[in-house]
Amino acid sequence: MLAAQENRFQYVYFMLSGLVAITMLILFYISMRTTIDERLREDLRLLQRQLIYEKPNPHWNYNNSWRRIGNATLRHEIYSAYFDIRTDLIHNVQLDEHQVTVGSLRVFAILPERLRDSRISCIVRYEDFSSREIVAEEAGAMHDVHNNSFAAWSIMCPLHVPKAKTVRLPQAVALSYASNRLSHLSPSYVQISYPRNMTEMFGKSRRTISVCVGPLQENYSNVLRLVEFVEMYRLQGATRFYFYYVDAREEVQRVLAHYQRLGLADVFAWNVQAHLQDLHYAGIVAQFNDCVYRANVVDNHRYAAVVDLDEVLMPLKHNSLADYLRQCDEGRTSGFVFRNVFFYRRDSNDTFNAPPHIMNRLLYTQSKVRRTLEVLPAYVRSKLVVNTRAIVEMGNHQVYRSSPGFVDHVVHQSVGLLFHYRDKCINCKMVLIVDYTARRFGSLLFDRVDSTCLQVFMEHRGICSLT
Repeated sequence: MLAAQENRFQYVYFMLSGLVAITMLILFYISMRTTIDERLREDLRLLQRQLIYEKPNPHWNYNNSWRRIGNATLRHEIYSAYFDIRTDLIHNVQLDEHQVTVGSLRVFAILPERLRDSRISCIVRYEDFSSREIVAEEAGAMHDVHNNSFAAWSIMCPLHVPKAKTVRLPQAVALSYASNRLSHLSPSYVQISYPRNMTEMFGKSRRTISVCVGPLQENYSNVLRLVEFVEMYRLQGATRFYFYYVDAREEVQRVLAHYQRLGLADVFAWNVQAHLQDLHYAGIVAQFNDCVYRANVVDNHRYAAVVDLDEVLMPLKHNSLADYLRQCDEGRTSGFVFRNVFFYRRDSNDTFNAPPHIMNRLLYTQSKVRRTLEVLPAYVRSKLVVNTRAIVEMGNHQVYRSSPGFVDHVVHQSVGLLFHYRDKCINCKMVLIVDYTARRFGSLLFDRVDSTCLQVFMEHRGICSLT
């Protein structure tokens, strides 16, 4: 009896020992594979910087518009594509005597939320009109679909090229998939966006702030709000604005053209009229992602504030947004999340601080001084300023995916808030408190708004319309 029990213990001992040994071997194998993969990627990053890249479209003006893919009745559309040098986002990289991975192509499209194709390919075309097909490594609807039948899609195709000192980059790209046969037979190409200055491709990003503005739609007409928005963010340190419009009044387009002439704004037609009823908020997710990639890839801006025209990211303990980022960004933050408080348009106007000589007195950041006491939780109507090189997928109120090693930072409510000047109140019975924070910009803001309105609307004696 004792011998049988002893044999049982020995059996269990040997079984456990075997399991431990197998586990250790598996962990050793994983560790070795991880180490080898890390070394491969490090070698690849070093090689990337030694190559010479030929820009295929040096004279392109980087102006996109939505284009139908294949069968027009399906209403599938493609907008833009960007060359992304971040090889750490690619699962299967290559580095041997024949092939080297130099980056990927990130394509933005509008497709059915439940597209049945399991395989999507990129057809890349070169300057000599030769082409080849690359199977997408990632393809899927982005977040914030909100039960709509169509969604903004992000497609990533890795770019492997023959190993040589000079790299020939593709000029344009189209999408191809089986459920839309014409997508392969008659591809709809869009130009691939590269840096305006190719020497900045692997250099440090410029510590400048760009502003990605939600799409202007419903024949947008509030000229004064538009001018005040731009001048407020310029005072905060912004140097570039990206506007996308579905439709807007002629006066609004005159203001946008004025800022274009000054080199402060890029303006793009956002022609999604066919999807206004079945795509969330005029495709704002596709627009914000396109804008962040544009700010990073094309213009090399370190930061992008992702906001709407009625929203101001307001630091409370720093002189400006630029000062806050300069002092608080330690380099591994993907997005600074500003929590939301509301100011309401229906609230009474306080024009006490408006100088008597000012023509445009009803600036919303200066005349609305009562805000909600409640600060909404992070990611509930929050808005962000992001590190553009860290973003993989941007949402309307949060970062959904960032590069490895980057994380969000929720700004404490005593350090910064999102001032949301909403036309209609969410809860009209919410407790309001007086907050004069935005008035510290008042003196300069009034003068800048008046100066701009006078330059654009001389025939109206410098008056910018409110509606």
